[in-house]
Amino acid sequence: MKKLKLLLVIVLGCVGLIGCSSSKLSDAFDEAKLKTTSQEIIQMLCKEEYDKIEDHMSKELKDAGATQQIKDAWSTVSGKLGAFDSYEKEAVVGKDNQATVVTITKFENGKVQFTISYNEDMELTGFYIK
Repeated sequence: MKKLKLLLVIVLGCVGLIGCSSSKLSDAFDEAKLKTTSQEIIQMLCKEEYDKIEDHMSKELKDAGATQQIKDAWSTVSGKLGAFDSYEKEAVVGKDNQATVVTITKFENGKVQFTISYNEDMELTGFYIK
């Protein structure tokens, strides 16, 4: 029983520390601009405008072949989703010199979560489709 209580205290302590960790957005970012830019990127994806998305990428992301990876991932799921409907939820968090926008979008036949990260130059540094 003592071990269970100790484990519970440790878990609660870790949750408390995680909850208190800073996810404050740096002053270098504008939350409204981050959300708008993310919506624009998602619309480019829906229209399969991969070259336009690539124009927003950091050099590191381009060099890693992210454009083809995004194209491959999107082609796998887009046919099943149907037409774009709306943006349901958006959240913006910051860490160090990065900002991340998580957007849940509704499509005709399902929902998709996009996680898009930016550096202070508003270049894409991460793009995830879930």
